[in-house]
Amino acid sequence: MPGQNFSIRTDAAKLTEIDRLAQAQNRSRNYVVNEAIDRYLAEEHQWAEKVQAGMAAAEAGDFASDGEVDALFGKFEADART
Repeated sequence: MPGQNFSIRTDAAKLTEIDRLAQAQNRSRNYVVNEAIDRYLAEEHQWAEKVQAGMAAAEAGDFASDGEVDALFGKFEADART
């Protein structure tokens, strides 16, 4: 797949880390950056899908009951005491 060039500015520490990862993986800097972009885009798409599902559930009136909320908070309080 042919790509397009673009440039970004980043600090030297990030560039050093990218180069370190590329060397450790025997890959190019370009490969490492594209992998990072792919992962970021996948995570953002997952987040957007979860938000949409939550919004649809809320619009449908699908909310947790008071008892379910109390049970959840009770679990966290019990975990905090241990």
